[in-house]
Amino acid sequence: MKVLQVAHYYGSPGGIERVVSQFCACLKQEYEVEVLVANEGAKTEETIEDGVRVTRVGRVAHINRMSICPTFPSWLKKKNPDLVHLHLINPLAELSYLVSNLRCKAIATYHMDITRQLWMKPIHQPMLDRVLNKLDRITVSSQRFAENSPVLSRYMDKIHILPFGISEERFKATPFNRSLTEEFKKQYAGKLVLFVGRLTHYKGLSVLVEAMKKVDATCVIIGTGYLRETIKEQIKEEGLEDRVHLIGHASDEELAAYYDRADVFVLPSINRTESFGITQLEAMSRGTPVVCTEVGTGTTTINRHEETGLVVPPQDPEMLSQAINRILSDEALAHKLSKGAVERYKTYYSEAVMWQNLRSLYSELLA
Repeated sequence: MKVLQVAHYYGSPGGIERVVSQFCACLKQEYEVEVLVANEGAKTEETIEDGVRVTRVGRVAHINRMSICPTFPSWLKKKNPDLVHLHLINPLAELSYLVSNLRCKAIATYHMDITRQLWMKPIHQPMLDRVLNKLDRITVSSQRFAENSPVLSRYMDKIHILPFGISEERFKATPFNRSLTEEFKKQYAGKLVLFVGRLTHYKGLSVLVEAMKKVDATCVIIGTGYLRETIKEQIKEEGLEDRVHLIGHASDEELAAYYDRADVFVLPSINRTESFGITQLEAMSRGTPVVCTEVGTGTTTINRHEETGLVVPPQDPEMLSQAINRILSDEALAHKLSKGAVERYKTYYSEAVMWQNLRSLYSELLA
Protein backbone atom coordinates (compact mmCIF):
# COMPACT_ATOMS: atom_id res chain seq x y z
CA MET A 1 0.00 0.00 0.00
CA LYS A 2 1.15 3.53 -0.76
CA VAL A 3 1.09 6.29 1.85
CA LEU A 4 1.86 9.90 1.03
CA GLN A 5 3.19 12.56 3.39
CA VAL A 6 2.33 16.12 2.28
CA ALA A 7 4.23 18.96 3.94
CA HIS A 8 5.92 22.32 3.36
CA TYR A 9 9.46 21.01 2.95
CA TYR A 10 11.45 17.82 3.49
CA GLY A 11 14.95 17.39 4.83
CA SER A 12 15.18 20.94 6.20
CA PRO A 13 16.39 21.58 9.78
CA GLY A 14 13.00 22.35 11.30
CA GLY A 15 10.78 20.66 13.87
CA ILE A 16 7.97 19.73 11.46
CA GLU A 17 10.43 18.58 8.81
CA ARG A 18 12.14 16.31 11.33
CA VAL A 19 8.78 14.81 12.35
CA VAL A 20 7.94 14.05 8.70
CA SER A 21 11.34 12.36 8.30
CA GLN A 22 10.71 10.27 11.42
CA PHE A 23 7.27 9.23 10.16
CA CYS A 24 8.80 8.15 6.85
CA ALA A 25 11.55 6.16 8.56
CA CYS A 26 8.91 4.32 10.58
CA LEU A 27 6.36 3.70 7.84
CA LYS A 28 8.73 2.62 5.05
CA GLN A 29 9.24 -0.65 6.92
CA GLU A 30 5.64 -1.64 6.12
CA TYR A 31 4.40 0.61 3.30
CA GLU A 32 5.48 2.27 0.07
CA VAL A 33 6.14 5.79 1.34
CA GLU A 34 6.28 8.96 -0.73
CA VAL A 35 6.61 12.64 0.17
CA LEU A 36 5.12 15.63 -1.67
CA VAL A 37 6.44 19.10 -0.82
CA ALA A 38 7.21 22.46 -2.40
CA ASN A 39 10.56 23.10 -4.02
CA GLU A 40 12.51 26.29 -3.45
CA GLY A 41 12.98 26.72 -7.20
CA ALA A 42 10.70 26.71 -10.23
CA LYS A 43 11.62 23.20 -11.35
CA THR A 44 9.90 20.04 -10.11
CA GLU A 45 12.40 17.44 -8.91
CA GLU A 46 12.01 13.80 -7.87
CA THR A 47 14.59 11.99 -5.78
CA ILE A 48 14.93 8.82 -3.71
CA GLU A 49 16.14 9.63 -0.20
CA ASP A 50 16.71 6.79 2.29
CA GLY A 51 14.27 4.60 0.40
CA VAL A 52 11.56 7.28 0.18
CA ARG A 53 10.48 8.92 -3.09
CA VAL A 54 10.43 12.69 -2.57
CA THR A 55 8.71 14.98 -5.08
CA ARG A 56 9.52 18.67 -4.73
CA VAL A 57 7.02 20.59 -6.85
CA GLY A 58 8.22 23.69 -8.67
CA ARG A 59 7.44 26.97 -6.91
CA VAL A 60 6.71 30.15 -8.88
CA ALA A 61 6.34 32.48 -5.90
CA HIS A 62 6.62 32.67 -2.12
CA ILE A 63 4.15 35.09 -0.51
CA ASN A 64 3.77 35.58 3.25
CA ARG A 65 5.64 32.29 3.84
CA MET A 66 3.24 30.45 1.51
CA SER A 67 4.56 28.54 -1.49
CA ILE A 68 2.71 29.08 -4.78
CA CYS A 69 2.97 25.85 -6.79
CA PRO A 70 0.35 25.73 -9.59
CA THR A 71 0.93 22.04 -10.39
CA PHE A 72 0.77 20.83 -6.76
CA PRO A 73 -2.89 19.63 -7.00
CA SER A 74 -2.20 17.61 -10.15
CA TRP A 75 0.88 16.02 -8.57
CA LEU A 76 -1.18 15.12 -5.50
CA LYS A 77 -3.86 13.46 -7.65
CA LYS A 78 -1.20 11.70 -9.74
CA LYS A 79 0.30 10.05 -6.65
CA ASN A 80 -3.01 8.21 -6.05
CA PRO A 81 -2.15 6.99 -2.52
CA ASP A 82 -4.09 4.58 -0.34
CA LEU A 83 -3.65 7.06 2.50
CA VAL A 84 -2.66 10.72 2.44
CA HIS A 85 -1.16 12.36 5.53
CA LEU A 86 -1.22 16.16 5.56
CA HIS A 87 0.96 18.27 7.84
CA LEU A 88 -0.92 21.43 8.83
CA ILE A 89 -1.16 24.42 8.85
CA ASN A 90 -0.36 24.42 5.11
CA PRO A 91 -2.66 26.39 2.75
CA LEU A 92 -1.01 24.87 -0.33
CA ALA A 93 -1.62 21.31 0.87
CA GLU A 94 -5.15 22.15 2.04
CA LEU A 95 -6.24 23.71 -1.26
CA SER A 96 -4.57 20.95 -3.27
CA TYR A 97 -6.30 18.25 -1.23
CA LEU A 98 -9.71 19.82 -1.84
CA VAL A 99 -9.10 20.40 -5.56
CA SER A 100 -7.64 16.93 -6.21
CA ASN A 101 -10.71 15.24 -4.70
CA LEU A 102 -8.74 12.17 -3.62
CA ARG A 103 -10.77 9.04 -2.83
CA CYS A 104 -8.60 7.55 -0.10
CA LYS A 105 -8.13 7.51 3.63
CA ALA A 106 -6.91 10.86 4.90
CA ILE A 107 -5.35 12.05 8.13
CA ALA A 108 -3.53 15.20 9.18
CA THR A 109 -1.08 16.12 11.87
CA TYR A 110 -2.12 19.53 13.13
CA HIS A 111 1.14 21.09 14.24
CA MET A 112 0.10 24.60 15.31
CA ASP A 113 -2.58 27.27 15.41
CA ILE A 114 -2.18 30.51 13.49
CA THR A 115 -1.21 33.27 15.93
CA ARG A 116 0.17 35.80 13.46
CA GLN A 117 -1.06 36.96 10.05
CA LEU A 118 -4.57 37.01 11.51
CA TRP A 119 -5.75 38.99 8.50
CA MET A 120 -5.66 35.67 6.64
CA LYS A 121 -8.07 33.92 8.99
CA PRO A 122 -11.37 34.93 7.28
CA ILE A 123 -9.96 33.59 4.00
CA HIS A 124 -8.13 30.55 5.33
CA GLN A 125 -10.48 29.24 8.02
CA PRO A 126 -13.34 28.13 5.71
CA MET A 127 -10.88 26.17 3.59
CA LEU A 128 -9.25 24.60 6.65
CA ASP A 129 -12.66 23.61 8.04
CA ARG A 130 -13.56 21.87 4.78
CA VAL A 131 -10.33 19.88 4.98
CA LEU A 132 -10.77 18.95 8.64
CA ASN A 133 -14.35 17.83 7.99
CA LYS A 134 -13.18 15.42 5.27
CA LEU A 135 -10.41 13.80 7.33
CA ASP A 136 -10.67 10.40 8.98
CA ARG A 137 -8.33 11.37 11.84
CA ILE A 138 -6.52 14.45 13.13
CA THR A 139 -3.36 13.74 15.10
CA VAL A 140 -2.00 16.22 17.64
CA SER A 141 0.99 16.09 19.93
CA SER A 142 -0.95 16.54 23.18
CA GLN A 143 -4.48 16.49 24.59
CA ARG A 144 -3.86 19.89 26.15
CA PHE A 145 -3.07 21.47 22.78
CA ALA A 146 -6.23 20.03 21.21
CA GLU A 147 -8.49 21.15 24.04
CA ASN A 148 -7.15 24.71 24.02
CA SER A 149 -7.10 25.13 20.24
CA PRO A 150 -9.83 27.45 18.90
CA VAL A 151 -9.88 25.30 15.76
CA LEU A 152 -9.56 21.74 17.02
CA SER A 153 -12.09 22.02 19.84
CA ARG A 154 -14.80 21.52 17.17
CA TYR A 155 -13.27 18.24 15.96
CA MET A 156 -12.58 16.37 19.18
CA ASP A 157 -14.31 13.24 17.86
CA LYS A 158 -11.55 12.90 15.24
CA ILE A 159 -8.60 13.67 17.51
CA HIS A 160 -5.87 11.06 17.97
CA ILE A 161 -3.11 11.91 20.44
CA LEU A 162 0.28 11.16 18.88
CA PRO A 163 3.11 12.64 20.96
CA PHE A 164 6.34 13.24 19.07
CA GLY A 165 9.49 11.47 20.19
CA ILE A 166 13.22 11.47 19.64
CA SER A 167 15.66 8.63 19.14
CA GLU A 168 18.08 7.71 21.91
CA GLU A 169 20.65 7.10 19.18
CA ARG A 170 20.52 10.72 18.05
CA PHE A 171 22.10 12.09 21.21
CA LYS A 172 23.87 9.02 22.57
CA ALA A 173 27.17 9.55 24.35
CA THR A 174 30.25 9.11 22.16
CA PRO A 175 33.95 9.72 22.81
CA PHE A 176 33.69 12.78 20.53
CA ASN A 177 30.82 14.51 22.29
CA ARG A 178 32.28 13.59 25.69
CA SER A 179 35.45 15.42 24.70
CA LEU A 180 33.34 18.35 23.48
CA THR A 181 31.58 18.48 26.84
CA GLU A 182 34.94 18.77 28.57
CA GLU A 183 35.92 21.55 26.16
CA PHE A 184 32.69 23.41 26.92
CA LYS A 185 33.37 23.11 30.66
CA LYS A 186 36.64 24.95 30.10
CA GLN A 187 35.12 27.44 27.65
CA TYR A 188 32.12 28.32 29.83
CA ALA A 189 33.15 28.55 33.46
CA GLY A 190 30.46 28.40 36.14
CA LYS A 191 26.79 27.67 35.53
CA LEU A 192 25.40 27.37 31.98
CA VAL A 193 21.90 28.21 30.73
CA LEU A 194 20.99 26.80 27.30
CA PHE A 195 18.43 27.59 24.59
CA VAL A 196 18.10 25.63 21.34
CA GLY A 197 15.65 26.57 18.59
CA ARG A 198 14.81 28.93 15.78
CA LEU A 199 15.43 32.61 16.39
CA THR A 200 11.85 33.65 15.75
CA HIS A 201 9.23 35.79 17.47
CA TYR A 202 7.29 33.15 19.40
CA LYS A 203 10.38 31.66 21.07
CA GLY A 204 10.55 34.60 23.53
CA LEU A 205 14.29 35.17 23.29
CA SER A 206 13.99 38.85 24.19
CA VAL A 207 12.47 37.70 27.50
CA LEU A 208 15.35 35.29 28.09
CA VAL A 209 17.96 37.98 27.42
CA GLU A 210 16.14 40.33 29.80
CA ALA A 211 15.99 37.59 32.46
CA MET A 212 19.72 36.93 32.17
CA LYS A 213 20.42 40.34 33.73
CA LYS A 214 19.43 38.75 37.06
CA VAL A 215 21.09 35.36 36.53
CA ASP A 216 24.74 34.86 37.48
CA ALA A 217 25.54 32.41 34.69
CA THR A 218 26.53 32.10 31.06
CA CYS A 219 23.76 31.69 28.49
CA VAL A 220 24.31 29.94 25.16
CA ILE A 221 21.70 30.45 22.42
CA ILE A 222 21.90 27.87 19.62
CA GLY A 223 19.94 28.34 16.42
CA THR A 224 19.42 30.43 13.33
CA GLY A 225 16.64 32.74 12.20
CA TYR A 226 15.56 36.19 11.13
CA LEU A 227 15.79 37.66 14.65
CA ARG A 228 19.51 37.02 15.04
CA GLU A 229 20.60 40.63 14.56
CA THR A 230 17.78 41.94 16.76
CA ILE A 231 18.79 39.60 19.59
CA LYS A 232 22.46 40.44 19.09
CA GLU A 233 21.65 44.14 19.43
CA GLN A 234 19.62 43.55 22.61
CA ILE A 235 22.48 41.58 24.15
CA LYS A 236 24.80 44.50 23.40
CA GLU A 237 22.37 47.11 24.77
CA GLU A 238 21.95 45.14 28.00
CA GLY A 239 25.72 44.84 28.43
CA LEU A 240 25.58 41.04 28.37
CA GLU A 241 28.04 40.34 25.56
CA ASP A 242 30.44 38.55 27.93
CA ARG A 243 27.72 36.20 29.26
CA VAL A 244 25.12 35.65 26.50
CA HIS A 245 26.45 34.02 23.33
CA LEU A 246 24.78 33.41 19.96
CA ILE A 247 26.25 30.19 18.55
CA GLY A 248 24.30 29.62 15.32
CA HIS A 249 23.84 26.09 13.97
CA ALA A 250 25.14 23.07 15.90
CA SER A 251 25.43 19.43 14.82
CA ASP A 252 23.69 16.67 16.78
CA GLU A 253 26.99 15.65 18.39
CA GLU A 254 27.63 19.26 19.41
CA LEU A 255 24.07 19.54 20.74
CA ALA A 256 24.54 16.40 22.84
CA ALA A 257 27.65 17.97 24.37
CA TYR A 258 25.86 21.25 25.05
CA TYR A 259 22.93 19.45 26.69
CA ASP A 260 25.36 17.49 28.86
CA ARG A 261 27.23 20.65 29.82
CA ALA A 262 24.12 22.76 30.54
CA ASP A 263 22.79 23.15 34.07
CA VAL A 264 19.34 24.18 32.84
CA PHE A 265 17.55 24.32 29.50
CA VAL A 266 15.12 27.20 28.89
CA LEU A 267 12.19 27.38 26.45
CA PRO A 268 10.71 30.89 27.03
CA SER A 269 7.96 30.72 24.36
CA ILE A 270 5.36 33.49 24.36
CA ASN A 271 2.32 32.03 22.54
CA ARG A 272 0.56 28.94 21.17
CA THR A 273 2.71 28.77 18.05
CA GLU A 274 4.96 26.70 20.34
CA SER A 275 2.68 23.70 20.23
CA PHE A 276 5.08 21.07 21.59
CA GLY A 277 8.69 22.13 22.10
CA ILE A 278 10.71 19.17 20.84
CA THR A 279 13.98 20.67 22.06
CA GLN A 280 12.72 20.15 25.62
CA LEU A 281 12.73 16.42 24.89
CA GLU A 282 16.26 16.62 23.56
CA ALA A 283 17.39 18.26 26.79
CA MET A 284 15.39 15.85 28.97
CA SER A 285 16.85 12.82 27.18
CA ARG A 286 20.26 13.98 28.41
CA GLY A 287 19.00 14.68 31.93
CA THR A 288 18.97 18.47 31.70
CA PRO A 289 16.31 20.19 33.88
CA VAL A 290 13.93 22.43 31.93
CA VAL A 291 12.29 25.80 32.50
CA CYS A 292 9.41 26.47 30.10
CA THR A 293 6.38 28.74 29.90
CA GLU A 294 2.67 27.97 30.20
CA VAL A 295 1.13 28.80 26.82
CA GLY A 296 -1.72 26.29 26.88
CA THR A 297 -0.09 23.69 24.64
CA GLY A 298 2.05 20.58 24.90
CA THR A 299 5.05 22.38 26.40
CA THR A 300 3.76 21.68 29.90
CA THR A 301 2.60 18.18 29.00
CA ILE A 302 6.24 17.37 28.32
CA ASN A 303 7.80 19.40 31.12
CA ARG A 304 6.00 18.72 34.41
CA HIS A 305 6.36 21.41 37.06
CA GLU A 306 8.52 20.22 39.98
CA GLU A 307 8.96 16.81 38.29
CA THR A 308 11.14 17.40 35.22
CA GLY A 309 11.62 21.15 35.50
CA LEU A 310 9.80 24.36 36.36
CA VAL A 311 6.97 26.23 34.59
CA VAL A 312 6.50 30.02 34.59
CA PRO A 313 4.11 32.49 32.92
CA PRO A 314 5.09 33.72 29.43
CA GLN A 315 6.64 37.14 28.83
CA ASP A 316 7.69 37.50 32.47
CA PRO A 317 11.49 37.94 32.74
CA GLU A 318 11.33 38.28 36.54
CA MET A 319 9.60 34.91 37.04
CA LEU A 320 11.86 33.34 34.43
CA SER A 321 15.02 34.52 36.16
CA GLN A 322 13.71 33.29 39.53
CA ALA A 323 13.03 29.80 38.13
CA ILE A 324 16.45 29.59 36.48
CA ASN A 325 18.17 30.76 39.67
CA ARG A 326 16.24 28.28 41.77
CA ILE A 327 17.55 25.32 39.75
CA LEU A 328 21.08 26.72 39.56
CA SER A 329 21.26 27.28 43.32
CA ASP A 330 19.59 24.07 44.57
CA GLU A 331 21.68 20.99 43.80
CA ALA A 332 19.16 18.56 45.29
CA LEU A 333 16.33 20.02 43.21
CA ALA A 334 18.44 19.95 40.05
CA HIS A 335 19.28 16.27 40.65
CA LYS A 336 15.61 15.38 41.22
CA LEU A 337 14.50 17.20 38.06
CA SER A 338 17.31 15.62 36.03
CA LYS A 339 16.27 12.13 37.07
CA GLY A 340 12.60 12.90 36.44
CA ALA A 341 13.38 14.30 33.00
CA VAL A 342 15.13 11.13 31.83
CA GLU A 343 12.39 8.88 33.22
CA ARG A 344 9.59 10.86 31.56
CA TYR A 345 11.38 10.92 28.22
CA LYS A 346 11.98 7.15 28.20
CA THR A 347 8.43 6.34 29.31
CA TYR A 348 6.41 8.62 27.03
CA TYR A 349 8.56 10.34 24.41
CA SER A 350 11.06 7.94 22.92
CA GLU A 351 10.97 7.42 19.17
CA ALA A 352 9.99 3.79 19.74
CA VAL A 353 6.83 4.85 21.59
CA MET A 354 5.94 7.31 18.81
CA TRP A 355 6.50 4.69 16.10
CA GLN A 356 4.29 2.15 17.89
CA ASN A 357 1.48 4.70 18.14
CA LEU A 358 1.82 5.72 14.47
CA ARG A 359 1.84 2.13 13.19
CA SER A 360 -1.25 1.33 15.23
CA LEU A 361 -3.12 4.29 13.72
CA TYR A 362 -2.15 3.38 10.14
CA SER A 363 -3.04 -0.28 10.66
CA GLU A 364 -6.48 0.73 11.92
CA LEU A 365 -7.19 2.99 8.93
CA LEU A 366 -5.78 0.66 6.27
CA ALA A 367 -7.24 -2.59 7.62
